[in-house]
Amino acid sequence: MKKLLTVLLIAGIIIGGFAFVVKAMQTPEPIYYERYVVEKGDTLWGIARQSDMWNKMDASIIIDDMQERSECTATIYPGQVVYIPMYNN
Repeated sequence: MKKLLTVLLIAGIIIGGFAFVVKAMQTPEPIYYERYVVEKGDTLWGIARQSDMWNKMDASIIIDDMQERSECTATIYPGQVVYIPMYNN
């Protein structure tokens, strides 16, 4: 019984790791970034909706990319510049 559980655990880890790699391979690289100046009431979520891939990929990937490129945290302020990833011309 312990061997079966060990085999199932190892199989789960391998399959989970494979799924992670496949997802990473399917995430496209942005072609360019659109500059956006934050206005009062804006949120990263709302700004990220302007990306051309909003309905085609996980929103957290777009937001993470925006935060990394813009060097910002989840808190943004009016006048701050953020960069929206664009994936198509």
